[in-house]
Amino acid sequence: MHEPRYANLRYEVEDGVCWLTIDNEPMRNALTDQIQQDLIAALREINADRSIRAVVLTGAGDRSFSSGGDISIFAGLDRVGQWDFMKNRGAEVCRLIENLDKPVIAMVNGYCYAGGLELVLCCDIVYASETAKFGLLEGRLGILPGWGGTVRLPRAIGPRRAKEMIMTAERIDAREAHELGLVNLVCPPDKLKDEVLELLGRMRKVGPLAIQACKTVINTTIDLENMDTAMGVERGAIMWLGTTRDAAEGVVAWMQKRDPVFTAE
Repeated sequence: MHEPRYANLRYEVEDGVCWLTIDNEPMRNALTDQIQQDLIAALREINADRSIRAVVLTGAGDRSFSSGGDISIFAGLDRVGQWDFMKNRGAEVCRLIENLDKPVIAMVNGYCYAGGLELVLCCDIVYASETAKFGLLEGRLGILPGWGGTVRLPRAIGPRRAKEMIMTAERIDAREAHELGLVNLVCPPDKLKDEVLELLGRMRKVGPLAIQACKTVINTTIDLENMDTAMGVERGAIMWLGTTRDAAEGVVAWMQKRDPVFTAE
């Protein structure tokens, strides 16, 4: 019998897609220290595997994507331990998701709170079930989000709405998350995976290196005030793509009126 890579993190690769499932249902998929370390290892493994074209991040079951970090950990940590837990665990997971050279799709099925929402804020595309709930609830513990929530949520939905959510530990439903631009698509729970599969099918028609470059350019330039500097980053990506076999294949396929066969080369 094949041993699983990780204890509470399912790592399954199919048709070039890695399905990462946080598997801790008794704790509503809370992010224990071990799960965070496993996510770091898994994301580094994915980044090194050129056969993987996309990642889907989700939670086991239909009740929770993730309820956030394991609160019980905090009681036994001193200041140095707290710093390590924030910077070298959850925040590192977020950094890896954001900088992964492949698209990461969050498939949100149920509660998505605290650290769970902070993971979602780093993903490139977010699909959610109608039962999904979102919130940064750390204020109820007298603390702040420590994995970038106070930094990324304002960029996603605007500073005033983000302040209101964080300052009141507000929970919002999937419909409002969609209206705010936090979520790309909302659907019934039994249709969620089908919608993600349909999205992946559409992405397969686009060159993987072009998708990689798109993610890099948008993430790099989103906060740049100087448009000429931002456009320079875009032009650099286009010049790089123009040297690839995929770009040549795309042009030839278009002229021959056929679907291109991209190889990420």
